[in-house]
Amino acid sequence: MIKLKQDDIIEVTVVDYGMEGEGIAKLDEYTIFVPFVAVGEIAKVKVSFVKRNLIFADMVEIIKPSEARTSYECNRFMKCGGCDLLHLNYDEQLNIKRLNLIKLLKKNAGYEGAVDDTIASPKQFGYRNKIQLPFGTVNGKVAVGFFRKNTHNIVSITKCYLHEDWAEKLINVFVSFANDFSLVSYDDVTNRGLLRHLVARYIDGKICIVLVLNGAKLPHIDNLKSILKREYGDNYSFYISPHKEKNNVILGNYVVPIVTNKFEIDILGIRLEVNPFSFLQLNSEVRDLIYNKVIDAICNNTEKEKIVIDAYAGVGLMGAVLAKNGATIYNIEIVKEAIADAKLLYKSNGIEDKATQICGDCAIELPKLIGSIKKAERVWHDAFSIKRATTEIVTCDTQNDGNGSPNKQNLNNKSLSIILDPPRKGCSDEVINALNTLSTPHNLYYISCSPATLTRDLAKLKENYQIISITPFDMFPQTKHLETLVCLNKKA
Repeated sequence: MIKLKQDDIIEVTVVDYGMEGEGIAKLDEYTIFVPFVAVGEIAKVKVSFVKRNLIFADMVEIIKPSEARTSYECNRFMKCGGCDLLHLNYDEQLNIKRLNLIKLLKKNAGYEGAVDDTIASPKQFGYRNKIQLPFGTVNGKVAVGFFRKNTHNIVSITKCYLHEDWAEKLINVFVSFANDFSLVSYDDVTNRGLLRHLVARYIDGKICIVLVLNGAKLPHIDNLKSILKREYGDNYSFYISPHKEKNNVILGNYVVPIVTNKFEIDILGIRLEVNPFSFLQLNSEVRDLIYNKVIDAICNNTEKEKIVIDAYAGVGLMGAVLAKNGATIYNIEIVKEAIADAKLLYKSNGIEDKATQICGDCAIELPKLIGSIKKAERVWHDAFSIKRATTEIVTCDTQNDGNGSPNKQNLNNKSLSIILDPPRKGCSDEVINALNTLSTPHNLYYISCSPATLTRDLAKLKENYQIISITPFDMFPQTKHLETLVCLNKKA
């Protein structure tokens, strides 16, 4: 066996892709991981790290390129840590994501059934509606950009091709303002410097801007307000978020409104007011594709009354669309501000009588809600088999937060659907256990941004649920990331 060490230059042939979108090569007994290459390519690479028979290397030169390789305009690619797959044509990107999902499904969940083709994003570039950019210092000047991979060193940018031109304009406004007035960017080593992050969301010609500061006040703020007014008219809102703690959290615990023009958008027929803490998917078009697939599946039976539990509801957007289509909604969300926004959302859209907003940890509240359903499981089984005398279910009153007087509902001729859209860490054991103990017939829709935690959770659910379909969606073109929708049915 040959012996390889750091800084060795070797020639390899790429035979597969890894879970991070990197290429995998084999040489003697070594498995070699190389980013920014394609299957079938012969490449010269430089060894950066050796651990027994595993090698991590950097691409030096492509000797024989793959037909899947494509050109790109961005001069920050392979430096900024943002894109992983920009060097590959889009069909190859979609294929990589599906194949990597299939690998994890087999490895983690023992699933070898069908997986749909990856649903393409309508936009391959300019699809992101939000930026979160750290400030830094480059050549003695304030800059914004991305952290170089695995570091806190800024790679400055003036343009990112994953965003439309609005981001380039915003970056220029704030970098110019900072340098014109000699402001200082934050240094996370010394915990000194004022400017920490520039955060903004842009939808339908309106922009919500948050400047995160290592302090409570921004010098020359009136000058900045005049610049923003000149550039955006009344189509912007502006907040400051003080954040003095030394950590990697982007926003502080609160925001101070500076300019509060109303920022209201329409999503699938629901009017929604956007604020700095609003959670919305970064790719609006793919979000709508996923939501419509779930909504169509739940609403396809027009004869039965729908009861829907959205277990990680955020501001309750999907539930609001379902409520407008006649469903009764139970939203569970741990963030108080999101629940407050959900109440306003449902009231402003005239559907507050169709929803119960439950503020709490899904690991606690979902088992409680399922417990109330289990008390009436017999009537559900009767409703789906033979007609018998019905019983009643005790649920939360639709006019309170889940802590008020109970409201009894007869469940005959009703269908139950549960939506899971957890954070990247996936579902807790308490949530999985509650679902596994619920024998009432229902459909489960699991939306995940992490194939690893999704497949882990499916392994725990598969004995009690039948997988109906698995559909990957390319929410994040040019990157390794993937959104997946799994539709399941509770086994009889």
